[in-house]
Amino acid sequence: MAAPAVILADTTTGNPEVSAALQRIKELLQQRRPDLPIELAELGAKSTLEPALKSLKKAEVEEAVFVPLDLRSATAYPPEFDDATAVAEKHGIMSVVSRPIGPATELLNILDELVREALQARSALELDGLVLVARSGGDARGSALLSRRARQWSAHHRLPVQLAIEEGDGKATAAAVQALRAQGRRYVAVGGTFLAPGPAYRAHALAAQQAGAIAVTQPIGGSPHLSQLILARYAFGAMELLDGHPQPVVVDADYTFLSTRKR
Repeated sequence: MAAPAVILADTTTGNPEVSAALQRIKELLQQRRPDLPIELAELGAKSTLEPALKSLKKAEVEEAVFVPLDLRSATAYPPEFDDATAVAEKHGIMSVVSRPIGPATELLNILDELVREALQARSALELDGLVLVARSGGDARGSALLSRRARQWSAHHRLPVQLAIEEGDGKATAAAVQALRAQGRRYVAVGGTFLAPGPAYRAHALAAQQAGAIAVTQPIGGSPHLSQLILARYAFGAMELLDGHPQPVVVDADYTFLSTRKR
């Protein structure tokens, strides 16, 4: 039997910038794994799920793993994903939902690369503070992991790190930069866990600059290393399809969960 397809899925629709960024993520993943059927499905008000499923059915795909492109939640996913699996079943495609990408440790490696690029673009040579920015709306476990990531980032670079949870208006980012500057930190870089550009990203970037940050990272969606995280989520979902039972999934060395999808 052929390997299950990957369906990259997000609940944001209607924003051309976001759609273009998601398409870029799909292209990078396809370059990494040309052997896998890969589709992109936006599950919001302007859903693109039906065309994605029809394309897979035309390719005679019988199984698929939905991978939520969510950097905030560790285990939970929106109800739209359960609806999507029901629609897939009507198309004759058995499917499961993997856990979201979430605030994985590997995101810090991606942010390190993006921070270096941002500093080089500004010809900045010094750094004495960091801000880790995430969007609001994640689950409780995701929030706990974000706090841990901030501590890990701080320990790795031996620099103070402020965690900012953004509502989309840039206020949390500005407050975090200002807090570091109030401590006497003058060379602050901001690393944001935004998948795509858009109004929320621009508000955060502008707020960071106005608050005195010397560098702000680009969205994560353009990083080829994101594909590795997506494939890890896909692999666990494919195992669940293999025997029809939830598989234990390691979030961190001290934490596991079983798929939350109702059966």
